[in-house]
Amino acid sequence: MLAKLSTYSLLGIDALPVDVEVDISPGALPKTILVGLAEAAVRESTHRVERALVNSGYVRPMDRIVINLSPADLPKDAASFDLPIALGLLVASSQLQSELLDQFAAVGELALDGSVRPSKGTLSMAISAKERGLKGVVVPAANAREAAVVEGVDVIPVGSLTEAVGFFSGQLEIPPQAFSWSEAVAEFGQYLIDYSDVKGQEMAKRAVTVAAAGAHHLLMIGSPGTGKTLLAQRMATIMPELDPEESVQTTRIYSAVGRLDPGQPLLLQRPFRSPHHTISQAGLVGGGSMPTPGEISLSHNGVALC
Repeated sequence: MLAKLSTYSLLGIDALPVDVEVDISPGALPKTILVGLAEAAVRESTHRVERALVNSGYVRPMDRIVINLSPADLPKDAASFDLPIALGLLVASSQLQSELLDQFAAVGELALDGSVRPSKGTLSMAISAKERGLKGVVVPAANAREAAVVEGVDVIPVGSLTEAVGFFSGQLEIPPQAFSWSEAVAEFGQYLIDYSDVKGQEMAKRAVTVAAAGAHHLLMIGSPGTGKTLLAQRMATIMPELDPEESVQTTRIYSAVGRLDPGQPLLLQRPFRSPHHTISQAGLVGGGSMPTPGEISLSHNGVALC
């Protein structure tokens, strides 16, 4: 039997749609084959998924299993394919029947006991789901507040494989995660430092104020310990608050590299980055075989001290 589900793969900070196709051939030599340009983290998912199924009370298919991640020319390097693969195995082995598979995407890494662990880039995935016209996306409970920022998409938080199965089968009603901008600002939008912490340095403070007001670059020269970093760290506190569009842009970057604090829906403070002078070019501007943001991108809409 053939099963097909929707999920996403990160490329930079963009979430590209991936179809997870699972086919089980009864009576054939037992073997699991995973195709679709999967990297090591994805190839190892078959072992995690098999034990997660058994430890969650489901039957592991003992037939020939072919798992295809389409498009085949897109590199896939994340453990977030575990949940859709597990759901596909249950559907293909007739242990799960659902009419929601065409309406919802699924993403999440599975532990051996069947619990769902956090994944990177769920905000970008929710944005992509909205653009594709899907009704919603099933995400790890730890990432639900982050993905719920996107309006027009139902974000379903699940903490385990059994919860995901219960939702898709209709046996468990899980309300979509709610999001409130005002509550998020009150909880995560307050700085722990303040510009008033700087005593003296009137000329330097005037220069920083002018640079912050006009979004100018600023060159600070001085001996170590004279307050350059202190001023730069507090420069963000006198800049305008992040508006929703800027906040989403910055959050997507931090979400893609897994630097968003647990439970935090959005980055609501302007970021401050201070890379060491020995940083590599890839670390500064980003890159790699699987492109990832560098320090310049991490300081987007904020302050970078170089």
